[in-house]
Amino acid sequence: MNIDRKLSSAQAWARRLWAVAACVALAACGQNQNWSANPTSITIGGTVSGLNGTLALSNNTGDPLSIKANGPFVFALSLASGASYSVVITAQPAGQTCTAQNASGKSTSNVTNIAFACVATPTISVQVATLTGTLILQNNGKDNLTVTTSGTYPFATPVALGGAYAVSVLTQPSGQICSVTNGSGKASASVIVVVSCQNFSLRPMPAIYSSGKAVSYSPYRAGGPPAGEVPIDANIIQDLKLLEAAGFNLIRLFGADNVSTNVLKLASTNTPSLKFQAGIFLQGAQSTCVDSVNAAQIATGIMLANTYSNVVTVSVGNETSFANNLPITCLVSYVQQVRSAVTQPVTADDDYTFYAGFDAGRNYAPDTVLQTIDFVSIHFYPFSNIGLWDWKQTGIAAGPARATAMMNAGFAQAQDSYAKVAGYSFKTAAGVTTTIGAALPISVGETGWKATPTNTSVAIEQVTSPAIANPVNAKWYYDLLGTWTGAGAPLNVFYFEAFDEPWKGLDDGWGLWDTSRGARYALCGLPGQTACNAAPNLYSGAGYFH
Repeated sequence: MNIDRKLSSAQAWARRLWAVAACVALAACGQNQNWSANPTSITIGGTVSGLNGTLALSNNTGDPLSIKANGPFVFALSLASGASYSVVITAQPAGQTCTAQNASGKSTSNVTNIAFACVATPTISVQVATLTGTLILQNNGKDNLTVTTSGTYPFATPVALGGAYAVSVLTQPSGQICSVTNGSGKASASVIVVVSCQNFSLRPMPAIYSSGKAVSYSPYRAGGPPAGEVPIDANIIQDLKLLEAAGFNLIRLFGADNVSTNVLKLASTNTPSLKFQAGIFLQGAQSTCVDSVNAAQIATGIMLANTYSNVVTVSVGNETSFANNLPITCLVSYVQQVRSAVTQPVTADDDYTFYAGFDAGRNYAPDTVLQTIDFVSIHFYPFSNIGLWDWKQTGIAAGPARATAMMNAGFAQAQDSYAKVAGYSFKTAAGVTTTIGAALPISVGETGWKATPTNTSVAIEQVTSPAIANPVNAKWYYDLLGTWTGAGAPLNVFYFEAFDEPWKGLDDGWGLWDTSRGARYALCGLPGQTACNAAPNLYSGAGYFH
């Protein structure tokens, strides 16, 4: 019995030693057995500061958490060690905007460094001065604000921190024009936009618009703006001297950039008789009226108008509304911004269909633009709009008589385009209902006739031997425009264009001079130009449908 007991005790002791050794052996095997120094789950949390309301969060699109006080927070659900987390705001506190740091990642330990900082959401207000009627403003093309007296007023809808704002005039007060100063940008804090109202009166047109010879001019000879072409001074001076020698003294430019700046500078010293309608290029698709290209163009255009005395008028945009690529409220805002900063008469060049009200179905009625400009500048091209008139004239026998009928019909279409604009009825800034022709001077900012075919996919340019896109036809149209005087005629006509521009491809070939600066037939009879055709009929060789 004693021996059995001793053996049993020895066996028990051996078992104890074996168990201890086994534990030591398991520990020595590392963490990839059935024991780990890391926790099996972690918590996700952080801190909130500046909160004055309720901030709603979620993690990984679930586990909602509502926070009402500043300080630390922890989501209710834990995650497996090493799992991804992504904390987002599902609802901002009223009147505040909160932003996050360290809100996503992976971790093998409890996350405590997510930080939400909350600040007051920016409000956009207007400070209106010298208002005498009812003014309706908008922010970002909506959020209407009606103001009836001078003072400071907030828009109802705040914008997100860093969000864009663009204040514009929707409806002018009767008899006044209100201009917005610094009305667009991004809100890093609450903003007050200045709106100044004044009685609107038309600025008198320069005398040269009644007596001068006008033409549209671009100095590009090669790749143009898309290729970054910068015309050299010698070429610009050559162009300006050609224009001056031919009797042109009123020149339309299209953009406000380094090239236009150089043209005006060189003209002021080399051809001081030339006067200019400066242009401001506007690109579209900016629903909030905030665009760096447009801002730069406007700033430069204002600078040019205030620097160079040879700038006699300013045009904001070029067929902006006709192209339907910029909200009308943005165009009005840009016009007002420019007009409030320059002393010259201001217009907005556009296709005649816009100023005749044909675009009203696209929410592009011209009324608000008409209330802010000093004169109307319209574009029309019978040569390009052959669907609007009978260019074939097949009722006349093929030959010179048909050419005569076609050119007269084309000129009649130009006159009809003008008449439709002149007859458009609108309400002036003073609240008086009238027509454009009775209320505003009208200039033709662009019209012309192609002198050479460049786009044979168009029916009128497919006609050959003789072609309708022909130097003789171009002269004929140019001369017809010169007969347009008296009642029912525009103040002036800017012929399009001075020189061919090969970079325009299919839309090239309109120039009075070709790319090499060779004079075309349309210039015959002008000072210093080639003698006219010796044939008895000045327009012998004109093209017609056949």
